[in-house]
Amino acid sequence: MWFYNDNHQFQRQTDNSITYLKTALHQLDTQSNGKSKANTNAQHQQSTIDSQNDEFRGRWTNREATIFIDMNNQVFKQAMEEAVQAWNNTGAFKFRIVKSRQQADIVATTSNNQNNQAAGLTEMSVSTMSGYFTSGHIYLNKAYLLNPVYNYSHERIVNTAEHELGHAIGLSHNNAQSVMQPSGSFFSIQNTDVQAVNNLYSKKPEKSN
Repeated sequence: MWFYNDNHQFQRQTDNSITYLKTALHQLDTQSNGKSKANTNAQHQQSTIDSQNDEFRGRWTNREATIFIDMNNQVFKQAMEEAVQAWNNTGAFKFRIVKSRQQADIVATTSNNQNNQAAGLTEMSVSTMSGYFTSGHIYLNKAYLLNPVYNYSHERIVNTAEHELGHAIGLSHNNAQSVMQPSGSFFSIQNTDVQAVNNLYSKKPEKSN
């Protein structure tokens, strides 16, 4: 478990394998309900996008997703729980915390990447045919957020978690007074962020192909 939490590359490889398995199981279930294999395979061709790209395309089919918070660090665990509650309080999107990875659309963990100056990272798998998210992973970077040089308060760590959850909803970076500013920690969720979610979920997602 220590190796998983502190090795970002290993995390990505492991979670890609989990995503592949979940997709394969979903395909088998869909086929058993009488849908054609060709349509199923086309629907589940996936690409991965991450929050380091300024243009973030994708969204969930509905305004809700399950999340598993797999964090041993109490500071980060509490911050993520507070960030989930903050988004839920807006009424624009609902995250439901679950007790296992198998139940989760999104997994939130920590990384310890000293070579990356990002406080957090979100990676989402998206169907290239539909434009909908199929799974996601949020990382909070201990090497950055716990470094006294950067002087992160608890409030700023919560804001960072809210920022990454915003990506997991489907929001891109913007330069307004917003939790989605690229810096990701100076603002909590604003009315403009709630409106951005409403706008995103009022229209069909853009397809990747």
